[in-house]
Amino acid sequence: MHDQCVETPVVTWRMGPALRIFVALVMLFFLLMGLGGAADLIESRSAAFFLPLLWSLGIDVYFWWLFFRPLIRLTPTELVLRNKYRTERVDLRTVQAVVPSSAGLVIMVDGRAAHTGWAVQKSTLAFLLHREGRADRIAEQIQQAARGVGAPAPPVLE
Repeated sequence: MHDQCVETPVVTWRMGPALRIFVALVMLFFLLMGLGGAADLIESRSAAFFLPLLWSLGIDVYFWWLFFRPLIRLTPTELVLRNKYRTERVDLRTVQAVVPSSAGLVIMVDGRAAHTGWAVQKSTLAFLLHREGRADRIAEQIQQAARGVGAPAPPVLE
């Protein structure tokens, strides 16, 4: 007889699709601008025809780094926060609370805000209108997964 181990599936969240489509269009605009600038310089027989292309590709790489690279990944044992410049791994058993903010999901560990997942942010409009949004639902899902592996209760704020 085999025991079946039920684990939380790996779930990955990135920035919202509308923002990603908008940023992809902006990246395409910069690429076309670079191609246009290169074409003008080739037509005028300039040796620097590659500079507009390098400029536009540099901007596109930076936009990709800011908007397409960040993610939050929930695994059965840890939370992976891949932000702009570094990746952090948080043991789910140490997660006390997850708070959605305009800076991202704030992960509370040891009674303090220890980590921020930049990929999922709560909009200012949702804050002002006191509406639940995607960030609230994801924060709740992460908190439930943490409780499922024995994470401590959230700190009491006085």
